[in-house]
Amino acid sequence: MPVLHLIPNTLGSRNPLEVVAATAIEALRGCDRMIVESDRFARRFLKDAFPNENPQSKQSFLLNEHTTPEDLVDLIQWFKSDSDIALLSDAGAPAVADPGAAAVRMAHNAGWSVKPHAGPSSILLALMASGMNGQQFAFKGYLPRDGSIRERIWKEMKEGLQRRKETQIFMEPPYRNNQALKDCLNALPAEQQLCVAVDLTLETEWICSQPIEKWKKSTLPNLDKRPCLFLIGH
Repeated sequence: MPVLHLIPNTLGSRNPLEVVAATAIEALRGCDRMIVESDRFARRFLKDAFPNENPQSKQSFLLNEHTTPEDLVDLIQWFKSDSDIALLSDAGAPAVADPGAAAVRMAHNAGWSVKPHAGPSSILLALMASGMNGQQFAFKGYLPRDGSIRERIWKEMKEGLQRRKETQIFMEPPYRNNQALKDCLNALPAEQQLCVAVDLTLETEWICSQPIEKWKKSTLPNLDKRPCLFLIGH
């Protein structure tokens, strides 16, 4: 039975061998075809993982926010062959806060085996380090810029915190991180716990979890253009 291998990418490190399971690296080596979020990041991963091999040797199919339904029709054809395929994320775990889920559904529909491989997930790493509820949590993804939709999601997060004690997790495009931190300080009560996790797995990694009251008395970090997660909980 052919296999769709779900290959995590690094969260910024240039050495996949340090953070991605050896089984994932070997599975990727054996695949001639890749489904990728961006060709540039995928080829860089190949170059770093296999420095003695040609990073252009594998065929790639782009699956991202710009992929059209017509493009997906072409991708279905990939699952009519018997050779394994690798699904490679730009960063972190494939199909989690990532457009790769469509390919996973295709694999299941085609009767393929789906093999997830171990590697970094920024969401889980941040939750582990936050000290917040890891039994019930909600990931909201990227908050929309539309004011009315954004307000509705903030309302949903507050309800999740109050009624179900769920840890609320969200992210922003890196250029909006500093504003997002200020929004948290303005929107949340003094006793609310906020965790900021930035540059996970990198040498510049920084994780801080403390009440809003303490955040307001602290020197705020510069989060501009750095991969960051925000967690709100108890």
